[in-house]
Order: sequence, then structure tokens, then C-alpha cells
Amino acid sequence: MAGVWLTRARYLGPDGTFVEADIEIEDGVIGRIEPAGSRPSDVDCTGLVVLPGLVNGHFHSQSTAVRGLEFGYEIFDWFGDSPAGRAQQRVGAWMDDPANADRVAAVIRYEYLTLLRQGVTMVADCGFGEHSPRLLADAGTAVGIRSLPQAYDDWIEKVADPAGCTVNIESEEDLTAEAVALAERYRDEYQPIFALHCLETVRRRELVLERWGASTIEVLRQHGLLGPRTVLFHGCEMDAADVALVAEAGAAVVHCPVSNLALHGRIPPAVEWRRAGVTLGLGTDWGDTDMWGTMRAAWLLQQREPDRSRRASPADVLRMAGRGGALGYSRDDLGEIAPGRAADLVLLDADRLGPVHRDPDTLAWSVLTDGCAALVRHVLVGGEWVLRDGTPTRVDAAAVTAEYRRIVAELTGSTPA
Repeated sequence: MAGVWLTRARYLGPDGTFVEADIEIEDGVIGRIEPAGSRPSDVDCTGLVVLPGLVNGHFHSQSTAVRGLEFGYEIFDWFGDSPAGRAQQRVGAWMDDPANADRVAAVIRYEYLTLLRQGVTMVADCGFGEHSPRLLADAGTAVGIRSLPQAYDDWIEKVADPAGCTVNIESEEDLTAEAVALAERYRDEYQPIFALHCLETVRRRELVLERWGASTIEVLRQHGLLGPRTVLFHGCEMDAADVALVAEAGAAVVHCPVSNLALHGRIPPAVEWRRAGVTLGLGTDWGDTDMWGTMRAAWLLQQREPDRSRRASPADVLRMAGRGGALGYSRDDLGEIAPGRAADLVLLDADRLGPVHRDPDTLAWSVLTDGCAALVRHVLVGGEWVLRDGTPTRVDAAAVTAEYRRIVAELTGSTPA
């Protein structure tokens, strides 16, 4: 797609303010940005708001098939000997069966389609079953979003492109000396992005202290596993010393406010993380594809901070949902509308937002509070229209949805909706 101009685009600039301009897209990247109305129009963006593509920094594809079974249980009991635990075991075994790989891929395509309709252009996917990261990457290609799968066990040694996935470091209950040694070997051989569930619960903090006599963050630091290519999920139980180490190392944290509240009743101290200068992204986590709900939860939790000057603004949260997540995964080319960045763009229907004032400008507030999938009209990824007028261009949405519903009905014993 060469030399296409989006004219009169009111877009979110790198400084967090909205600016009206003409934006050139050439060879999949953003080219020139010129004064509004100064260029011949290929796409008139009057009545639209343009955002950088959203980045879902932590997601478990396939988990929508067990949504609701985890509530009321500690994380260690999710697959335990209870009706809900046994149901999760059964679905998990189905997901892991190689004979079901095609249908598992269908589940992932539906989840990615749902994310695309939210305006998500990149997803860091930890998956659920034990399938190859290739299955997740292929689903992303099919739908048109960037999928960054996580490699577990020894998958990093098997994939054709190790740079195309992140590498798991075990959670606290499995953070043994052997697991750390393996991560060190992978660091030396592949220089990967490490991603891990970190200090998500009080019990997990207790476990790592019992085994190592130090917090997870300190263990990572001691072994050279904490740095700019380390992404930490959750971090609810990080103390001030942990946060300082994370900031000093240049590591990133993916804030998952909805899942942390719903599953664990925890309110992560994201205000302190921001104050320390930690790179922050946002993630929907388990069984959830509502990126806008996650963004609103992150902003609302900031309002608990008594000092208003320390709270994240709506524009700050929009940045977390785009640029923050991109930088966390070392993608400097994503999450920002500026020359040279990838043309990953979300175009929202401005007419469906609430009243917007110009002075002071309340557009960021309106986008954050009113934003939802219904407002997402177009999405571009690498300059390609992967959602046009609400319709995906690479897949048949009705067919993808119907197949997902048939599979879930089979797994749950229900009737397809």
C-alpha cells in the first residue's frame, strides 16, 4: 500500500495530545505527517478518531473456553479436584490432544478476531495448551494481527524463528535451580525476550521466599535475567525494593487490573510503578478479550490515589495500551503515530463518542470512557486494512464465529448460540 493519504485525521500524537493532520502511509509504515487538508485525500477521516494499534500485553488464548470456571478458587486450585477443576482438566486435555489441533486453531482465530474488533493489533499470547507457538502465530496471520506467542519447555529450540516468540521463565511454584539454569542457557544462546507470571499472589511470593530467600525480582537480577528484554506479568506483590530493581533494569510490567481484581482481589500499585519510571503495558489475561474494559479499569484504579498529580491521565492509559506494551516487547516501531513507525492504526467512529470539548480538550477522556468494539470502524496492521467498516478482510467472521460456538458447545455440553 504505497502513498496513501489519510486526510483530516484527528490522531493521538506521541505527546498524548490529539492533533489534526494528513497522514501518509507508504510500504506499511507512516511516512509524512502534514497540515490537515494540505494533501489530496485517499481516505477522508472526518468524523473519525485515529489511535495507534492497541497491544494486548498478556493474554491466554483458548482460555475463553473455560471462562467462569476459575472464579471462587485460588489459582493453585483451578485444575484441582472440584467440579470446576475437573471441567478445566477435561478441556485442557482436549486442547493438548494433537488430534484436535485444527479445532484449537479455530478457537484461537475466533479470539483473535474478537481482539481485532477491539482495535488490538498485537497480542502477546501465553496460550493455554501445549501446542507449538506456530499454531498461535498462524492464527494471527490468518486474522491479520501480530501474534507474539510464548514458548514453553523446549519449544524455543524447535521453532524456525526463535525471535518470533517470547520465552517463559517458570512461575514461583516451579522456579527451581534447574529452571533458572535453563533460562540462563536460553539467554546466552538466543537472547530472547523473557516473559513470566511474577508475584501475582501472596502465596507465590511466599513460595519463592521459602525456596530462594529472596523475591522473584531479586532472583532474576542475581542470575542476569532481569533487563530490558524481561516482561513481568501482574507484579501485584512487588515491594518498593522490587519496583526499584525493575525500573533500574529497564524491565517492563504488564498490568492486568481486571483479572487481578476478579481472580485474586488484588489491586496492583500501578501508581508506584509509574512514579518509579517502569515501562507499563496492559493485558486482558485469562478468559477475557475486552481491552477497553481493561483500559478503563486501569484508569479507575488510579483514582484511588489521593494525590491527583500522581494519577495516570486518560492519555497516559491510552499510551499504556499502545506504546507501553510495544516498548515492553522491544517493538519501538509500534504503538505510536509518527514517521517511520509501522502503520498499525485504529479508526474510531467519533460520532458515537459523548460530547467532546475543545478547550480544554476532553477527547482522550471520551475515547477512554466510551471506547468499545462497536466504535472501531477500521483497523490497519502494517498498512493493510484488516478491518474495514467493521468487517474483517482476511476471514469470514460469521464462519469463524459459528465454528467457535460449535466447538465450545461440544466442550461445555451446551447448545450453540
